[in-house]
Amino acid sequence: MKRIAAMLLLVLMTSACQTIPKINATKLPDAVRAQEIKEMKWGMFICWSYSTFSGREWTPTHDKDATYFKATGCDTDQWCETAKAAGMNYILFLTKHHDGFCLWDTATTEKKVTNSPLGIDVLAKLRKSCDKYGIKLALYFSEGDWNWPRAIDRKSGKGGHNPEMKKAQLKELLTNYGPIEFWWMDHAVGTGGLSHQDTVNWMHKFQPNTFVGFNHGSGAGRICLREMGRPGKLGDPNTTKYNKKAEGTFTGYHVAEFTYPILPGHKGGAMWFYSLPKHDGLCKPASSLYNDYLGAAKYGNIFSINIGPNYEGRIRDIDVRTLTDVGRMIRKKPVGKPDCIQRIKATVSSEWSNNYNAAAAVDGNDNSRWSARHSTTSGWLQLDLLKKHEIEKVRVIENACKRAQEFTIEYKVGEEWKVLHKGTTIAGTKEYKFSPVNARYVRLNITKATGVPSIEEFQVIAAE
Repeated sequence: MKRIAAMLLLVLMTSACQTIPKINATKLPDAVRAQEIKEMKWGMFICWSYSTFSGREWTPTHDKDATYFKATGCDTDQWCETAKAAGMNYILFLTKHHDGFCLWDTATTEKKVTNSPLGIDVLAKLRKSCDKYGIKLALYFSEGDWNWPRAIDRKSGKGGHNPEMKKAQLKELLTNYGPIEFWWMDHAVGTGGLSHQDTVNWMHKFQPNTFVGFNHGSGAGRICLREMGRPGKLGDPNTTKYNKKAEGTFTGYHVAEFTYPILPGHKGGAMWFYSLPKHDGLCKPASSLYNDYLGAAKYGNIFSINIGPNYEGRIRDIDVRTLTDVGRMIRKKPVGKPDCIQRIKATVSSEWSNNYNAAAAVDGNDNSRWSARHSTTSGWLQLDLLKKHEIEKVRVIENACKRAQEFTIEYKVGEEWKVLHKGTTIAGTKEYKFSPVNARYVRLNITKATGVPSIEEFQVIAAE
C-alpha cells in the first residue's frame, strides 16, 4: 500500500509539474521580445505582503516571523478574472518586499508564506490561475533584504549584503514557476551585494528571454521602469519620478513600463498595498486609467496599475468595478482615440513655480499639478483647443489640495466668457456635462478657495 501511495504521489507531482509552461532556453532577438512585451499593453501589479497588515508602506521585520502574514484566504482566480475583464494581459506579482517575507515556498528562509497561517505557495497558485485564464506572469523582487548582514531595518539603501542568497532566490523563481515575462527589481534598499549588470547576467542563465528592469540606480537590463510614472517616448526622463538618470542616459532599453497605485492620495495606511478598511471607497477613476492605457498604446509602453488585495486575499469591490469599466472602454473604443481632446495649449492666471506650471495640469499625469501663485485664493486655467470642437463635458482632478469653494467652467464667444457649469467644491475627480457647444477656448475659473488653487488635470471631452 505504501508503495502504491508513493507511486500515486509521484504521478500527481509529475502531472502538476507538466502544467507549468516550458521555458524557452533559446534566446530570441531583442526586437522580437520587445514587441511581445509591448503587445501586453497593460496589466495588474499585485502587492500583498506584511505591509497589507501593518498599514505601513515599509514594515519593520526584526520582530516578525511568518505568522505576521495573517491572510485568511487567497483568491488568485478572482485576481485573474478581474484582469481578464479589464482587458489586461499580465499580472506583475510581488514575490518579496524589503522585509524579506517570501510569497513562494523558498528553501532560503523561514520567513515564507508556506510557514504562515495561510500555508500555501501563493506564487504557485497564481501561476496556475494565470495559465487557466490566459494571463502572462511578471515578477517584482526587492534586491535588498533587511534580514541580511549589514542591513538596517526600515532604512533606504540599507538592505544588507547577501549576494549568494539573492542569486539562490532568483534561481528558484526562474526555474520553478515557468516563463517570466519581465522583472520589476526594486532598488530602494540597495543591490543586496550583487550589481545590476551581474544580476541581469545571472538571471539570463536561466531565462534568456526574460526582460529585467530596475526602478532606479545603475541602468541595466532591457526594460525601463517608471515608478509613479506616465506614458511617453522611451528615453524621456520626464516620464518618471525616480529613474530619470538611467532613462536619459542608458542605451540598452527596448521598452518602458510605468506604474502607480489605483489608490489616490490619502492620510494613513499604505498606498501600494491594501490600505485600511476606511479607505475602501477610494479609487482612481476608470476614465483616468483608460487615458493612460491609451497613452501606453500610443508610445509602445506597458502600464501596470497597482492593486492591493485585502486581508482575505481578494481585490476590493471598488477596484473590480473600476477595472471592469476600463475593460468596457477598451472594447468599445479603438486604441488611439482617447476621450479627451489631446492637442491643446494651456495658460494660467499665475504659477507657483516651474514645477507647478500650466503644462502640469494637461500632461495626462495626475501625479503632477498646476498651482497658482503663493498666497492667492483664486485663479484660472485656460485651454486653447487649437481649433473649434463640439464639446459636452470636462473632467477636473483636484486630489492633493482640495481647496476650491466656488468655480465656473466657461467657454469663449468672441471676447466674452460664457458659463457652462457653476459649482462649489471639486475635491477629487469630477466630470461636468453640459449641452454641446462649439468652442476653441475653455476655462476653469476658481473664484474662491481656502488656499492656493491647485489642479492635477483639466480635460475637455468632445461630444459623442
